[in-house]
Amino acid sequence: MNRLMSLLLAAGYAMGQAVFLFACHPVRLRAAGGGPGLVLHDVRLFGLDLDGFSVQDTGRAQGWVPQLAFLVLCSVLTYAVLRSAPPDARPRLRTVLALLGAGLVAAGVAELVGPALDPRSPLLLPTSGEWVGRAQVAGATALPEQYALWSCWLLMPSWVAAWLLRRWAPVRVLLGTADGVTGGAESPAPGPGPTVRRRRDVVCAGLIPMVLLAVAGGAVLRHTNVRQLDQSSSITFAPELWLPYHPPAPVERWSGVLYPALRMRPLDTEETAGWLATVVVCLVFLAVLAAALYAVVRWAEGRHPVRLFMNCWYATVLAAVAAALVESGLLQGPRAAPREGAGPTALVRPFEAALGDAVRFGAVWGWATGACCLGAVWVMTRRGARTRPRVQGEQLSHAE
Repeated sequence: MNRLMSLLLAAGYAMGQAVFLFACHPVRLRAAGGGPGLVLHDVRLFGLDLDGFSVQDTGRAQGWVPQLAFLVLCSVLTYAVLRSAPPDARPRLRTVLALLGAGLVAAGVAELVGPALDPRSPLLLPTSGEWVGRAQVAGATALPEQYALWSCWLLMPSWVAAWLLRRWAPVRVLLGTADGVTGGAESPAPGPGPTVRRRRDVVCAGLIPMVLLAVAGGAVLRHTNVRQLDQSSSITFAPELWLPYHPPAPVERWSGVLYPALRMRPLDTEETAGWLATVVVCLVFLAVLAAALYAVVRWAEGRHPVRLFMNCWYATVLAAVAAALVESGLLQGPRAAPREGAGPTALVRPFEAALGDAVRFGAVWGWATGACCLGAVWVMTRRGARTRPRVQGEQLSHAE
């Protein structure tokens, strides 16, 4: 899609989001006839919170900076995704999924911005442990992620209208297809695609960081299928009981704490059935990620490397969301394990807790998948460039 049409669609999308995020709560308060202290009920559509992420307190930075960060990042990523779309403006499934992944990445970043703005912190920036812990507690309801899941469809009406009216002269000018031209700014046609073996090699390279994180895992339970070591059930969740293995502190903090379901190793107090359920969720994540990476590599071959990098990042987030769907039905329920800091009376919906953890994990670690895929493509390209002159020389010698 050319620059002008992409800019118009992304700007309209961002404007609609800004109006909703900053005006929804005041309008609801005025319609209810109450003051700023009035507590409004949740508004849900298909189980998703519609206005929980909207700005409710502009008097403190924590109340509006995450929303602003989401708007800026989501607008930039949306524009980049639309620029990589085909010039005919036809909505395609891969582009829609990339838009959804871009919105979820922006939501994960916005949720991680919140803990840095906590006025209770004595430091300018909290430590890494405090940062992750606050993000996990504050993100128990996954409000940014829920907003990203439903708001990504706000772009569809204008995009579909542009495609339906693509033969109308003003729209043809916007699309850059007037007089048979394509705008001159489109990416060059991709070269011949890689072989199936090369695609598999790139996918395997992209899976390496996720497999390592799953093997290391975090010492966090997501279920109560455990052996009781004491009369008090709370002691079952004490970290010091999860011996004899502990991964390095940075890996333990930034892998399992962000997405506890991504774990392959059993814990000391865990029953076999609970561990097998956790492994199933982990395998679902890896299988969906492998399929998504294969599709991304097949489509992005010959295009700009940044597109491959970002699409692999989006694929990681979407695979984590797919695993969260499985986890919310398989591991969590009435007997779900308690969340640290949530309190005994906190109402945490299983899907919301899993969704928040999964999107934060994808936002923090998706770059590793993209970097590994990009590195594998670069290595194979260099190797092919070195062997090509040798093959041509052998062919010329045989011809002589």
